Amino acid sequence: MTQSIQHQNTHLWFGNDLCSQLNSILKSDFSDCKKIIITDEHVFDLWVENLISSVEELHHAEIIQLPAGEENKTIEICYQVWESLSDYQIGRQDLILNFGGGVITDMGGFIASTFKRGLKFINIPTTLLSQVDASVGGKTGVDLGPFKNQIGVFSNPEHVLIDYKYLSTLAEVELKSGLAEMLKHGLIRDENHWKNLIGLKALNHKTISAYIFDSVQIKHNIVTTDPKENNERKSLNFGHTIGHAFEGVLLQKETPVPHGFAVGWGMLVESILSYKLNLIGAEELSAIEYFIKDFYPDCSIKLEDLDEVMLLMQNDKKNDASGINFTLLNGIGNFKINQIVEPALIQKTLVDYLKS
Repeated sequence: MTQSIQHQNTHLWFGNDLCSQLNSILKSDFSDCKKIIITDEHVFDLWVENLISSVEELHHAEIIQLPAGEENKTIEICYQVWESLSDYQIGRQDLILNFGGGVITDMGGFIASTFKRGLKFINIPTTLLSQVDASVGGKTGVDLGPFKNQIGVFSNPEHVLIDYKYLSTLAEVELKSGLAEMLKHGLIRDENHWKNLIGLKALNHKTISAYIFDSVQIKHNIVTTDPKENNERKSLNFGHTIGHAFEGVLLQKETPVPHGFAVGWGMLVESILSYKLNLIGAEELSAIEYFIKDFYPDCSIKLEDLDEVMLLMQNDKKNDASGINFTLLNGIGNFKINQIVEPALIQKTLVDYLKS
């Protein structure tokens, strides 16, 4: 069964095999234009031949294959792609299809949105993380050294095709990474969604597919009320102030971890902060702590990394002159934005967490 959501000017499609849907879209709206597929080396090997052979409108598409990994989400890679688009004589009437995980959809959207002041693009996310997180909200961009997503623009794709079949080739580590964002959606907005996810008996592409639409619907509802992250959309930053700092430090050390692992650790630390600030109770914290500690590996940040973690948090793009800005829980299923936490409390909480 195909489901859909109209998000601003983007149509999101959900289903188990959406190639015929994609072909209909391309034939109806983009038949006469050049088409460029931006993908990475992993997705190229697994899925590009299947995509092109299954979608008649892509039989003559050009393919730009990029190296995989967060460390390649840089302006230098964008520059190389812009040069390739120039070589292919791509014009403003042509179409980019971003086919891959969140790195590809974030960076590909940025590339399309800035080339010749904007090309239309379609996202086909292939990881659980990109399907439930990067698929909604129009955020595009690249990293600046260890600082995540520091350069970018808000720009919505024409369509997003969330095809569950691409999850069948994901390793368990990738499913666990994507689950972190789904857990976040439940923790900030829908306690039943949280309970459904932590109650899964097994994690595989079939069991998790049943909850993807619900998770995206939660994010869609939040972003629709606050497209530019002035108020309610800040709730989606839960777990990310600390999580992004963890991720940046480990990237600098050349020991990167999946994004969702860092977010999972960040959600736990920020839940502890929520408890210390009397926003959640001991029972709620215990439930969050039990699941995250059981489900995710131990945090690989060391005590000697804390100065760098604090430095990255102080440079987080969500901050203002008041200090380090958090979204914290206000009970499971609720949140409080714009929570400025004293650096001493943050540091003490991080030390206690890492020692435990």
